[in-house]
Amino acid sequence: MTASWEGIAGALRDAPVSDVELADRLGCKPQLVAQVRADLGQSALPVPAPSAPLTVDERFELLAVVVAGGHVKWRGRTTKDGVPIIDPWTTAQRVAFRRTYGREPEGQVRGWCPVNHCLEGLHLTDRRMREQAKADTEALDACL
Repeated sequence: MTASWEGIAGALRDAPVSDVELADRLGCKPQLVAQVRADLGQSALPVPAPSAPLTVDERFELLAVVVAGGHVKWRGRTTKDGVPIIDPWTTAQRVAFRRTYGREPEGQVRGWCPVNHCLEGLHLTDRRMREQAKADTEALDACL
């Protein structure tokens, strides 16, 4: 979905909403919303600064968006290779895995679905899960 200047302007006239929230709702960049807001002569309304720094989970909730097919897209920073990152020490995949399975991942977190860098927790595996799947496959093959 591509947001038009007119669509953004109409939404800005309807109710006070932050640039980030409206951009998320309309599927465009917050900078575009800010430009339309400026064109309309409205004062800037970026996301208010939190009173305390956001936790890793709060950052994940803010920047991970469910898209078609049940996949989760990242709208935050990435490495040069496109890996979604929460901060310099934490990948979004590790956070998604922990939130889904209730434990810290062992080893590297990898996705198995066809959507590159999908953050849907059920589409992620860690070393323990991959080793168990391999053992299960070998046991099944031995029985056949």
